[in-house]
Amino acid sequence: MLTGTVIAQALPLAASPLLTRLYSPEAFGLQTLFMGLAGSLAVLATCRMDLALVLPQEDADAGSLAGFIFCTMLATSALACLLVPLAGLLTEQPLPAGWMLLLPLMVCAIALYQLSLGFASRRREFRTVAQANVGNQAMYVASAIAFGFAGAWMQALTIAKVGGQVLAAGLLGRTSAASLAAAVRGFSWKGSIAAARKYHQFLVFNTPYSLVGSVARDAPVYTFSALAAVGTAGFFGLARMVLLAPTLLTSNAFSQVFFREAVALKGTPQLEALTLALLRLGLVALAPLFAFCAVWADAVFATLFGESWRVAGVFAMVLAPAAWMSVQTGWPERLFEVNMRQGVSFGVQLGSDAVTACLFVAAYLLTNDAVMAVAVFAICNVVFHHVYLAAIFRVSGFSGRGLASAIAAGWGVFAVSCAALALLRTQTGAHGMVGWALALMLSVLVTAMIGWLLVRRGLLRGAAAGEAT
Repeated sequence: MLTGTVIAQALPLAASPLLTRLYSPEAFGLQTLFMGLAGSLAVLATCRMDLALVLPQEDADAGSLAGFIFCTMLATSALACLLVPLAGLLTEQPLPAGWMLLLPLMVCAIALYQLSLGFASRRREFRTVAQANVGNQAMYVASAIAFGFAGAWMQALTIAKVGGQVLAAGLLGRTSAASLAAAVRGFSWKGSIAAARKYHQFLVFNTPYSLVGSVARDAPVYTFSALAAVGTAGFFGLARMVLLAPTLLTSNAFSQVFFREAVALKGTPQLEALTLALLRLGLVALAPLFAFCAVWADAVFATLFGESWRVAGVFAMVLAPAAWMSVQTGWPERLFEVNMRQGVSFGVQLGSDAVTACLFVAAYLLTNDAVMAVAVFAICNVVFHHVYLAAIFRVSGFSGRGLASAIAAGWGVFAVSCAALALLRTQTGAHGMVGWALALMLSVLVTAMIGWLLVRRGLLRGAAAGEAT
């Protein structure tokens, strides 16, 4: 799962230097806007009941849940068709005609993928999930490059994204075909409604939680597209893609696996020891890499993607601390589902997202400064991730002292790394490629050393302590 996800995340990152020279920031902004809309509608398409598919003991109960998801998927696709005529109202600037026509297809593809992912997780077929992820990104990259050399146009990146998602849904859906077919054959309104009621926590809390989170996460994209330029949204989208690659890697690779194991270890000391050890590993070991982004990202983006993308690098510098903290909440949040306490996560997420979106929009309207607005967005996210981790540990009955110690250690390493890298930058020059390449190598080396020490000592000791307890 980890290997496949690394490859899947590496493909678009490796192709980005070429794609940024083939496509304009406006094309990236259009793709980011499209994916934000599709992601939000996909939440409604599954109502996040796909997360509950691993819980039923009987396959028939899982099939009833799948029947409910099929109904919501069809209803949401119809809603997406109705939104197509409203596309022109999304921005003040004219956008290419027809780019929203792919929205219903994209929503169905995402929903089918998530539905198939639930069945694959039940069978522990994580290799198949990894292959589907790789196929998704490989198709996107290959299509985007082909379109680019054939004569890039603004909608091409969006079309490539849809193609990749359809392929991933097909690959994963093929392995889950028997389960999906059984759900269709055995569909009944009574059974589907009963299954939805049994796992109503996901519908009541996870659906609005994920929807509000999706909208708030893309608030800069919607705001930039509506009030400024789609190109600014493209800068933000590229910065977010590069920074969130570790987050997506951790979430996609560990989330499903951790969820399955957390269900099995619920109520045991081993679960707390494992969670705390993995959290400390992520906080401390990854701090030097994100500190490098906070100090050098503008120079790196200008070198790799072209001088015109330096603004995206500035966004990445501002967002680096928030992205580092988001890695730490991407996988342990599944403990809310394990403990059936989604209401807590919903309350924290809803309050934080509302405040973040409002403060971001207010900052941008008052200052007309995109960097300042993104900085406000980043600060709000850093605060949220700290509160979210505290809520996870409280709901799970874990030690708050252990969490505080891990966070303090992480911030200490982050601050020291930033100071050392800033000093290196003043000595080697602000824009030189040699300087940031040297800084990157040092950051990777320190990360590898810290990770090795924690895995060999801290992680194993934590697991042993949990077993002893």
